[in-house]
Amino acid sequence: MDTQSTASVALVVHLTGEYCTSNESSAVDGAARLINAAMTLRTLDGEAELFVRKYVPIRRDNGCTLVVIHGAGEHGGRYGHFIEQVVHAGWTVIAGDLRGHGRSGGVPTHLDRFEQYLEDLDLIWSHFQLHPQTTAVFAHSMGGLVAIRFAQTRKERMAALALSAPLLGLRVRVKMLKRAVGKLCSVVRPTTRFRTEVKMSHITRNDEVLDNRELDPWIQRSVTAGWFFQVQQAVTAAHLEAVNFEIPLLFLQGDADEVVNHEMANDWLEQIASTDCTKRIMPEHFHEIINEPGWERTTQEILKWFHPRMTPATPSHRAA
Repeated sequence: MDTQSTASVALVVHLTGEYCTSNESSAVDGAARLINAAMTLRTLDGEAELFVRKYVPIRRDNGCTLVVIHGAGEHGGRYGHFIEQVVHAGWTVIAGDLRGHGRSGGVPTHLDRFEQYLEDLDLIWSHFQLHPQTTAVFAHSMGGLVAIRFAQTRKERMAALALSAPLLGLRVRVKMLKRAVGKLCSVVRPTTRFRTEVKMSHITRNDEVLDNRELDPWIQRSVTAGWFFQVQQAVTAAHLEAVNFEIPLLFLQGDADEVVNHEMANDWLEQIASTDCTKRIMPEHFHEIINEPGWERTTQEILKWFHPRMTPATPSHRAA
């Protein structure tokens, strides 16, 4: 860890997805047998500070790193239960908050360019010296779109990618008038905010998760016009450049998901160039697959899928 360029603070993750900090530079969670640390990284364009969490196993270190990319309006702190199992299996995990999300800086849920998300991932890869043979990615919803565009435009950055209900088209309908007004605002005043159309009851069947989300101070419930249309352009680009997706893929989709468009996702899958693609339809699952009943089993299946696709790390290939 480069202590000269980052500010470290201890991070303790609870199963509720909430977290607290202390004044120490690192902390040990005995139950999970992991070291948790958090830091901020200045973005390459200088417009924001990224809040990034790093979790390191104390035992059974397999030398591989999983980068977790969260969805729209949420943050990496909501993945604590998932991360705990991954680290317990011997992985190092890096889970940042995208710019404009969670504890990261920037205008909340706003983008000037979708490429900014990809440049922020460039920064994370560079800072932690992530090696493609020992790095995998788990990405959810809009984070899945970010991961897809990263894989399409940056070759040889990861060994494999697991997508959870990726945003390759919306199932939620945005009213025509609202879309038209938003389109105008995206040009004349792109930071104009609109409340999201996604119903919380469509996210998960887990009432405890929904209750915690309602109380979470880092959740965003609106997006800017600029953000919405930058994301729409990225969805279009992901489909047009589907043939540029070549890496091993695990595709997870809940069959009861009312947020993302299943048909558009299937169209994309049929066009990609990857010769190693596993599609898994999750019966009765809502949008947030790793918050649904049976998430522990799903997590283990993800890790089992990753295992043969990763190369054991040499000392020079471990995350810094």
